[in-house]
Amino acid sequence: MLNLNEKDIAVVMLGTGCAAPTLKRRLPSTAIVHQGSIFMFDAGEGTQIQFRKPRLRFSRLETLFISHLHGDHVTGIIGMLMSMELQSRVEPLLIIGPPGLGEFIESNRKMLNTFFSFPITIHETTGEKMKINNEHSVECLPLDHRIFCLGYRLIEQDRPGTFYPERARALEIPEGQFWGRLQSGHEIELADGRKIIPDQVMAPSLPGRTITYCTDTRPCENALILAQNTDLLIYEGTFAAGEEEKARLRGHSTAGEAYRLGQQIGARHVLLTHVSARYNSIADILEQVEVSATPQIAIARDLDTWIIPWSGQAYRLNERTTSPAHQAE
Repeated sequence: MLNLNEKDIAVVMLGTGCAAPTLKRRLPSTAIVHQGSIFMFDAGEGTQIQFRKPRLRFSRLETLFISHLHGDHVTGIIGMLMSMELQSRVEPLLIIGPPGLGEFIESNRKMLNTFFSFPITIHETTGEKMKINNEHSVECLPLDHRIFCLGYRLIEQDRPGTFYPERARALEIPEGQFWGRLQSGHEIELADGRKIIPDQVMAPSLPGRTITYCTDTRPCENALILAQNTDLLIYEGTFAAGEEEKARLRGHSTAGEAYRLGQQIGARHVLLTHVSARYNSIADILEQVEVSATPQIAIARDLDTWIIPWSGQAYRLNERTTSPAHQAE
């Protein structure tokens, strides 16, 4: 596993290509690591190999989110499941995606005459907000593609504000268990009958971080909703700026459209993925994009790891910077 500060969120770009894998870019898949849990978005062909390269653990994968049923986003699902079975996985797995996903997985399982001994729950949806675990929830909405496609917003639960020991001592609250319960957001009752609430000894809670995943889509209202004020917008960069008509006809976006969407909704960072092999240099994709101070924009590379600390200022691991830049291979 990645060596992370327990408060950090890591975003590992497992595959950043589209349509067909190349020597530099595998098919779409993104892993998000936080507090020991892994959430994965899409699973293109060969994802189980990419998953192993950064030493991610199959047993830690809690939820797999699927955007749509085009082959470059789903052909790696069965390989992931079979790899987990070979690793003797026992932990339950939740798979969320569009209608038809369960049939796709089950038909592959039957044709390959394989079985899975760990519990798998497949939840098909056309859009909703749901809690994933005690620390995270997800919102998904339909996007604008040639077939039904979901975009996702992963939401961290609001974080407790700063605890002030001097306030606790002034209220004569004994150290230890009482302090811990207050820091966890619980009201306490002291031996003398006084009830103390967290607001009396803590600063206001901090909003949880958010990561938005929208790929294979035209710019649309639901993409704006999912990406509103997000810390990291992972968005498709299938076409270079200036090729808007091609993008429109094929249900995709250009890098320029992605950046303007990020500006419109106040995203801190725009990370382009789903990069086409048609471009000789990825610098061509951003050549005509007029970049301002915010949001920062970068083109993802396979196995890039982005860190989102508590501040929300995302940076690429080993290439930390505070200035906007066009990131190239």
